[in-house]
Amino acid sequence: MAFEVGQRVIAEKSGRRKRTARAPVRPPRHGLVERIVRGDPNPRYEIRWDDGTLTIFSPAYGGLTLDPDQSRPPAPNHKAAS
Repeated sequence: MAFEVGQRVIAEKSGRRKRTARAPVRPPRHGLVERIVRGDPNPRYEIRWDDGTLTIFSPAYGGLTLDPDQSRPPAPNHKAAS
């Protein structure tokens, strides 16, 4: 599924990390697509997560879905220190 700028998305837990007592599986993250870095067939998105971090995300195996709860407020605008 391709996403557009401005859509809220949910990234499911990472498939690379095995669950252990010390490192439990990460819960899903919610964020906003800010930029499409590369389109299909291997898309990459710049996503601002609700915790304020900005990352480039390359979804694999359906790891990114549209957030059905669009009522969530946007992430706070964090400015870098100069």
